[in-house]
Amino acid sequence: MPDPASSKRKKYSIDFLCEGSIKSFPWKDKFESMARRLLKEEGTEKSVNIVLCSDEFVREMNKNYRKLDKVTDVLSFEWHDEIPGAEEMLGEIYIARDQVKRQAPEYGNTFFAELKRVIVHGLLHLSGYDHIKAADRKVMRARECEFLGLDPYKEKT
Repeated sequence: MPDPASSKRKKYSIDFLCEGSIKSFPWKDKFESMARRLLKEEGTEKSVNIVLCSDEFVREMNKNYRKLDKVTDVLSFEWHDEIPGAEEMLGEIYIARDQVKRQAPEYGNTFFAELKRVIVHGLLHLSGYDHIKAADRKVMRARECEFLGLDPYKEKT
């Protein structure tokens, strides 16, 4: 017999998209199940777009929206306005593919593990976490490590 609570929950999507010349998003099946688990744990089960981008694209977004003229690994944008008739969106995450590849060794990660880490980081931002203040950074980092099964004291911060 179906669970009545699950049938009342709205369905949501996690879409993996690519910008420009990037043709495919690697390991998206694994990342989708991980993302759904995190959003469920955080109580933020709404649709998310995760976009794999060039460094230049992310740098331009960082410059336009954060006034920082540099590439960063991941940017998260919460959606605050709903479109009538459309699915509820939590937000969008933009990931600079080559930046993630370059920084993976700094964290002792493979490209897969680093991509997974920045997806979790972006989803935590969309779920209300931040790291501007030191105390908030500690909380966010601890949650990131907890979800990924990492020791926060052994990881680079």
